[in-house]
Amino acid sequence: MTAFIASPAERNRQKRLLGEQAVKLAMQNQWQEAVDVNRQMIELAPEEVEAWNRLGKAFSELGRYGDSRDAYNETLRRDPNNMIAQKQLRRLSLLVNESQSAPVAGEERKKLDPRLLIEETGKTGIFELDSPAAPATLARMAAGDEVFLRIAGKALNVENDRGEVLGLVPTRAALRLIELMNGGNKYLAGVTSVTDRRIRVLIRETFQAPALQGRVSFPSKGGPLPPELRAYTKDRALRFDIEDEDLLGEEAEEDLIEGETEGEETTADIEYYEEGESPASE
Repeated sequence: MTAFIASPAERNRQKRLLGEQAVKLAMQNQWQEAVDVNRQMIELAPEEVEAWNRLGKAFSELGRYGDSRDAYNETLRRDPNNMIAQKQLRRLSLLVNESQSAPVAGEERKKLDPRLLIEETGKTGIFELDSPAAPATLARMAAGDEVFLRIAGKALNVENDRGEVLGLVPTRAALRLIELMNGGNKYLAGVTSVTDRRIRVLIRETFQAPALQGRVSFPSKGGPLPPELRAYTKDRALRFDIEDEDLLGEEAEEDLIEGETEGEETTADIEYYEEGESPASE
């Protein structure tokens, strides 16, 4: 049982410490531990919708979609207009067959280290994929998930860790990357934003073959960054994996993108994982 809290100030201190611990665990992809900590916070302060949302996020990452829905519904019971919970319940509704949607026992979805997703001219490119996968497949993905490039003739597939094709890199970029990959270059890729109908990925050059020295993987076209990066770039590091914009507070509303697609999980959500950050609210 939770120990008696002597004063409101002490209770708030406990809530803050538990919230910080939950964020650190999420940064380390320790989702079961995050479940335990968020449950502790809920026992201490069951009215805290941020804790219920964090619990829903942790359950979702573990593939426990029924438990995730229950947590988000608890959020809506306390805050019927909570956009985070509404958005995630719409996503979870696509996962009709949980036995097929859930990860294999012992399998963990791999998140990219945010330090690897740093926008760098010529070294990174962001693409909305052609021929996106079915909504139920995209619903299993989240911003920050690692994805994989697979050459298929003249096409460049983007696949998840199950080998499911999420979409195709646009033709012009694909042909260039295929040539460079065949020449020895290496790349990693991660999801920057996803809805049930479209998905964007960042592709980063991680190794340039000696024979390709001087060849630029992603020629700059100039112009502004895409919206999800323009508003959410800090120190040029892409900030990903937040459906949880206000899990740490309600400051930073000025960071919101006007006209952001409803339901789109974007790079903004790194704020759930950045220690000490104040998140944007939807």
